[in-house]
Amino acid sequence: MVNIQKAVVFMFVIVLLLYMVSMSFFTRRRWEFRTYTFGVMILGLSIISIGTFVDMINNLINFPSKYVLIKICLSLGSIIYIVGVIIWTSYTKKVIEKYENMSLTDSMTGTLNRKGIEKVFKKKAEKGKPFFIIVCDLNKTKKVNDSYGHSYGDEYIKKTTRIIRDSIISRGSLGRIGGDEFVILIEHEEMEKLNCRIADIKQKVAGIFPEEELGISIGYSVFPQDGKTLNELVFLADRKMYEDKLVNY
Repeated sequence: MVNIQKAVVFMFVIVLLLYMVSMSFFTRRRWEFRTYTFGVMILGLSIISIGTFVDMINNLINFPSKYVLIKICLSLGSIIYIVGVIIWTSYTKKVIEKYENMSLTDSMTGTLNRKGIEKVFKKKAEKGKPFFIIVCDLNKTKKVNDSYGHSYGDEYIKKTTRIIRDSIISRGSLGRIGGDEFVILIEHEEMEKLNCRIADIKQKVAGIFPEEELGISIGYSVFPQDGKTLNELVFLADRKMYEDKLVNY
């Protein structure tokens, strides 16, 4: 006679096994990522199901090693299944981190987007140490688009991104918050050094399409001297940037 409790355990394992199989097919069809973790868990559950099945019908069969087989299947299957769960947990963490990074990144330039800049600002502001907020806006981007096409306009933005990134290196974070507008959060430094950095960026950006007399307008503010929120600091830096733009035009 079949033990009801053991039959329930066996059915539970089978249902879980079928669920894992369906999840494996689902992720293969729908997910960008590929993983073998479901295969590991399916293997573990398959071995456990053999053990629970033999345990369920052990009164109906008669061979001397049945209890050894049950013990091996349950132990080995559980170990393999747990290993699969650990791998799956690690994999899920990587997927979450990847999508989180994607949500904070500008797809065209690979820099931070507005949400990403806000996150970096919050972390830096919590430390309470002074740092610069620099707003940059490309001049005559529309002229490039009209004269050469939007692909050249995109290249103008991408080359500017590389120039700014090379200039700040590891001292700050760069974000694109508009079509051709950037925000830089950079460690506090002497004004002479900051002005040299800005002058270097302007010179190199102007050299991207020298025949078009292009350039970049830049303004900055200082945390916490000029404000304690990102909006306040960007507003002030933006105003200085427009003053710089009037000079350039």
